[in-house]
Amino acid sequence: MNDQTMIELPKPAAFLSSVERNSTSSKKAYSSGLLHLNNFILRHYSNYNLETVLKPLLKNKINIYQFLEGFVSYLLETRIGIAPKSISLYVTALRSYFAYYDIDVIPSKFRRKVRLPKVHHEDEEPLDVSDIRKILLSCNNRRLKTLILVLASGGMRVGEALAVRNKDLDLSVSPTKVHIRKEYSKTRVAREVYISEEATVYLKQWLDWKYKNPDRERKFSEEDLVFTVYQSKNPKSLYMKIWHEFERLLKIVQMDEKKEDGIYKRRKISLHSFIRFVKTIISNQVGQAYSEWFLGHSKCPYWTLKEVGRREIYATKCMKYLTFLDYTTLETTGKNIESKLLEKDKEIQMLRQHESYNADAIVTLSDQVRKLTEQMELIRTN
Repeated sequence: MNDQTMIELPKPAAFLSSVERNSTSSKKAYSSGLLHLNNFILRHYSNYNLETVLKPLLKNKINIYQFLEGFVSYLLETRIGIAPKSISLYVTALRSYFAYYDIDVIPSKFRRKVRLPKVHHEDEEPLDVSDIRKILLSCNNRRLKTLILVLASGGMRVGEALAVRNKDLDLSVSPTKVHIRKEYSKTRVAREVYISEEATVYLKQWLDWKYKNPDRERKFSEEDLVFTVYQSKNPKSLYMKIWHEFERLLKIVQMDEKKEDGIYKRRKISLHSFIRFVKTIISNQVGQAYSEWFLGHSKCPYWTLKEVGRREIYATKCMKYLTFLDYTTLETTGKNIESKLLEKDKEIQMLRQHESYNADAIVTLSDQVRKLTEQMELIRTN
């Protein structure tokens, strides 16, 4: 009986079916965990399989903690190349599988008796405006350039952006509104986000090229994925192609360094880096609550605002800092900040010249000057 047949036994199959109801990706990860468990059982408990091992575990004929500790040791000793984070995920899958069939694992005992390898974290490499501008100016791929602008102004995850259909774009409003489908959202909650006017220009050019290219005839469909050239309706098939295109671009701009930690050396800069950039900008300019809503994280239940208000906040307070190639907008924003700095300097001088000036007022104005200076640095960075 092969591995695939083994996880199709009634009990493993029923468990994976229940996992799939909430997440197909979780089912895939848990399936991998069960496949590794199957190989472990074949080596160390050859009289059992994924299904029959449940009974002796339930009756404590096999100690659950020794069993899990043995599984971790097996992965570390015989499965070279499995990262600590993956091992932790596989153990989580096993605990969930056992719990589904009433085999309890007491957390305090588990922590004492099962030693998982430590997951070492490395700080993420930050992107700034000049980095993104450098990437965009070196990008000659029409689709990738448009996608980067959408990611770097809309704060979407790559999977969310690749799943956007023509019908999910509302080009009639400014800034453009984009519907994120719940099936592809990390939190499984649908939401609307906005992209910059600059990204909208490139998006329209991309759609015109796709549907109005004289070299090919392609009929427009509301159901088409925005970033596909052909008729595919599966965004997952796009991901690897996009990622390879982005890797080539990183090499061109010499930003393809890899992280030091982990078995699999991931790039310091990835497509996910644009989300972190957007989160930082919006948090600095508007605040935590709006940024959490915008990225689709769990937000404060008391923070509510109508769609018109959310769009206005993005247009007036965020969009100019999420613009990279529209130099007219950048220059105008810089001049506005410079004029505000001059006004604040004059106010501080007037307060200091007054005999009974208020020290607290000067502190407040100085703090405003500091924030304006930081905004100016964002614009000037190049």
